[in-house]
Amino acid sequence: MPIMTNDSFKSEIRESIIRELLEKVRKGRYQKYLVSIRLENIRLFKDAQIEFDFPVTALIGTNGSGKSTILGAAASAYTSFRPKTFFQKSLVGDNSMNGWTIKYKIIDKDQDSKEILESSLFFEYQKWVNSSRLARDIKFFSINRTVPATENPFFMRRRLQDFRQNVSFSSREVEGFDSIRKEAERILGKSLTHIKLYEVTVTIPKKRKTVLFRGESKFQDVTQFLYVGSDGDNEYSEFNFGSGESSVIRAVSDIEVLPNHSLVLIDELENGLHPVAVNRLVEYLIDVSRRKNIQFIFTTHSDYALAPLPPEAIWASFDGQLQQGKLTIEVLKAVTGRIDKHLAIYVEDEFAKSWVEVVLREHLVKHLDEIGIYAVSGDGNAVKTHLGHVANPAMQFQSICFIDGDSKEKDDANKRIFRMPGTMPELTVFDSVLKNLESNIALLTIASQRSLDKQGSVAAAIRDVSHTNRDAHLLFHQVGLKIGFVPEAIIRGAFLTVWVQENPDLVKTILAPIKQVLDL
Repeated sequence: MPIMTNDSFKSEIRESIIRELLEKVRKGRYQKYLVSIRLENIRLFKDAQIEFDFPVTALIGTNGSGKSTILGAAASAYTSFRPKTFFQKSLVGDNSMNGWTIKYKIIDKDQDSKEILESSLFFEYQKWVNSSRLARDIKFFSINRTVPATENPFFMRRRLQDFRQNVSFSSREVEGFDSIRKEAERILGKSLTHIKLYEVTVTIPKKRKTVLFRGESKFQDVTQFLYVGSDGDNEYSEFNFGSGESSVIRAVSDIEVLPNHSLVLIDELENGLHPVAVNRLVEYLIDVSRRKNIQFIFTTHSDYALAPLPPEAIWASFDGQLQQGKLTIEVLKAVTGRIDKHLAIYVEDEFAKSWVEVVLREHLVKHLDEIGIYAVSGDGNAVKTHLGHVANPAMQFQSICFIDGDSKEKDDANKRIFRMPGTMPELTVFDSVLKNLESNIALLTIASQRSLDKQGSVAAAIRDVSHTNRDAHLLFHQVGLKIGFVPEAIIRGAFLTVWVQENPDLVKTILAPIKQVLDL
């Protein structure tokens, strides 16, 4: 699956909304909110803590890394779910459960309007003990939500397929379904005007063990909701929907009727969905969290689910550790040693990644397949990820870290942490190319996918941007707009290519540690 980048995806959730929600959590402006979970001696986790700094949290990690443990721990914080729903003890193999402890920090203004509450859940004497009894509405979406309706344990399925007509049932169309339909349409990217919702009532015999009083009926009515579609001429039941379509409609229906301040847990959010639908589903969750103060926690193996979220909303689980930050699934593979490389290079962001890639393409092209370059969203994350890699004795390949010139982290050659040239990366490259613009404008124009007769207008655009720009992160985006809506990635690559050719001494400072590790 391709990796999502800032150039390939633009979220419809505004940055102002992201900042608003981050600030709301920071100031604790929620009636009910799960603030943090600490896991002690439970499954893979010896002592690990996760903090929910954003109301929509994504958990990533390889299979068996502990994502579902966190979901179970979140549900078990409240009386809505019994802990043994997620953590069951077997007579064989579970002797180590004694001492399992989960500690919580929780906002519940029904109990305390000012302070964050602390509670704990621990296993002893063959049972779970909860130090508090906090109530909250919780909805858990398990993996089997994407099983087709024909295979799902849909209660009425067998009865609605009984063509002998000895089943008594009635149905009526449910009105007021328009808002749910609209939200589901946005996620699926298709019209759902043909979808109707029916309330189906089936009359069934009461269970044999039921005590019947004189004159009481031996039958009972059971009601369940069923979706029905149409191709314009013929109707078809939910049993003939696509599994992804059905799961999205049902999920939206369930979420929209939840009380405000609920907690929603979703296992493997991307199951059965197209990558674009995964993006839109996460955007929908962010919108609901803002409208209804609902908190969401979901697990995923998809980078597409991470794209709309800020770094504070993403937690990676691996080797019994939890790490916050916008790690992609590809970075996680490197961190856990699941790539076929000789060297992993950890950098702060996509620009630094592009910078190192251009250097390697120009000077170490024969060794590109031996090297993986991973942007990990921030200098602190880059250093922490690299040092964790170095400290892991199971790793079969080495790593180095490049931090930006303006990073507050310390560079240390002994720890293989190196600093990129200059101060702010984008400005360093831009100013260097601008200084010799007359001599390099031909190469820069071709590399920017403009014809040579456009050299004058390209040079003028670059000079204009140099005079008006206030945010160096937007330099290449602004140049691209001025010379004909050329994508930022192309302009960035053009500037980096020119910089590499004009700064051989600085290029050597980047290449030297890479060559040393590869023993070239």
